[in-house]
Amino acid sequence: MANRQPAHLTEIQEVRQVVAAYVAAGADESVQRVITAVHRLSRRLNRWYDRQLADLGVSSGEWTVLERLARSPDEAPLTPSELAAAANVAPSSMTHRLDRMRERGLIERYADPDNRVRVRVRLTDAGYGVYAQAIREADLVEADLLAALTARQVQTLADLLEKVLAGLDDADL
Repeated sequence: MANRQPAHLTEIQEVRQVVAAYVAAGADESVQRVITAVHRLSRRLNRWYDRQLADLGVSSGEWTVLERLARSPDEAPLTPSELAAAANVAPSSMTHRLDRMRERGLIERYADPDNRVRVRVRLTDAGYGVYAQAIREADLVEADLLAALTARQVQTLADLLEKVLAGLDDADL
């Protein structure tokens, strides 16, 4: 008898197999269906986002800087320390990251006019262009992902997920 490799499982088949194993070990099926699906979706999207960013010549760490600066209220510049905290990296690592991004014209660093010792960082037009391009490309993929749902289903799913996320603030996770 030939040694046959098992057929490749589809994503949903694999999720169902994982959920069944968790249920067999004592987990609640409805909870595991949701959590496993959300986890798998997040992993798949993160892999796609990483490839997309690589195609744009941006690392995931650099994306954190672009994204944080782009959503700063009124395009307010941030300090390297604020960016390091947002990226959960050491300030020295952020300094090296900002050096590379400045060399590529994505960000600008300048002395704070109110405190010449403090450095401020802001997006350049080129940096915002990379940010906006990544958002537009991701939006197309994300819309395709949700295309099987009606507009009402998408709204309901968003509402439910936001409700779960709101509970994270009170959870001890």
